[in-house]
Amino acid sequence: MANVSAIIPKEFTPTVYEALETQDNVIFFQWDLTADTFKLRKNTCRHRYDLPARFTRASTRLALDGIVHPDDANMLESYFHSIFHNHSADQRHQLSARLRLRGRKKPQWLWSEIRLITYYNDKHIPVVAFGNIRNIQAERLWQERINRRASIDELTGLLCKGTAQKQICTALRQLSPEKDSVTLLIVDADDFKSINDTFGHLFGDAVLREMGRAINSNFRQTDIRGRIGGDEFIVMLPGMASPEVTARHCARLCRSLSRVFNAGSKTHAFSISVGAAQFPQHGQSYRELFNHADQALYEAKRRGKGQYVLYDHDMPISSELIGRQDNSAAAVSSSQAVHDTEQSETIVELQARVQELESTLSCMEKLLNSLLVKQ
Repeated sequence: MANVSAIIPKEFTPTVYEALETQDNVIFFQWDLTADTFKLRKNTCRHRYDLPARFTRASTRLALDGIVHPDDANMLESYFHSIFHNHSADQRHQLSARLRLRGRKKPQWLWSEIRLITYYNDKHIPVVAFGNIRNIQAERLWQERINRRASIDELTGLLCKGTAQKQICTALRQLSPEKDSVTLLIVDADDFKSINDTFGHLFGDAVLREMGRAINSNFRQTDIRGRIGGDEFIVMLPGMASPEVTARHCARLCRSLSRVFNAGSKTHAFSISVGAAQFPQHGQSYRELFNHADQALYEAKRRGKGQYVLYDHDMPISSELIGRQDNSAAAVSSSQAVHDTEQSETIVELQARVQELESTLSCMEKLLNSLLVKQ
């Protein structure tokens, strides 16, 4: 029988390096900048990239041959600009970037972290670069999942309040009153509190989920759809200029959710009301459009509920609605203040925050992997 201790390394060996590279999904490469030749390190670990072991004209082929994702190809230009305009006395230039490289199988593109060290000759001309490629696809997908969970209302699957409001504000800032049109809708369940009181909160949650599904299927994928309150939803319809078309969509939504719930001896009618305002004639800011759509919603409820109403300048406004709109305005102002603060952060501060998050995610990923191995 072979002596087990004889195969245990006493120091770092090529076998140990290979095992570590495989564990961390890292491959190494050399880029001869004088000959413009790219080659992977020999005997490197198996990887998932559709990347030749050696090829010439690397500076152009990485982008033109589709090895680097087209949306990330500008990073190559930035790299060459940085190394040829590096005026420091150091004869090495270090660079780190995250981009997508073509994979051999699905998914077609793999998120990767590239680290490069570029060396210069005595005339300060870049000669050769050494680097590694780390597969961060799982980490990136996990990060996207976390971001998605933070922006989606779990109960209905629509956007949460903050995300919906931010997307609508961003879209409105890009519009021109002379050529663009938008319709903003506020959808509200009629007497929803009595639904909860009659059938319980679990039943009420099921009703809200049904409202979310109806809103999601009744409007286009390009429309912004979100839940902004307990039983209140918002929808922004870009390019919707026709009041007649909007009215048809909203009337269909009202009909699809109009019903009578029965549970034993308990019976309760259910309906929704919809208020609408249009850009630019009813307002050009989120606050103006929201307040006018909200006023139209209250008018729909005053007329008997279960219907759609488009804002009109002659509509009455109640004291209750004024208080509600004051609260809404305060919320919008608070959100704008946060946005302004975020805008004031420097690029360096933002990069530091991103790197800190990425480091945390990397540690969590390794911890989870170790726990899975132990199981």
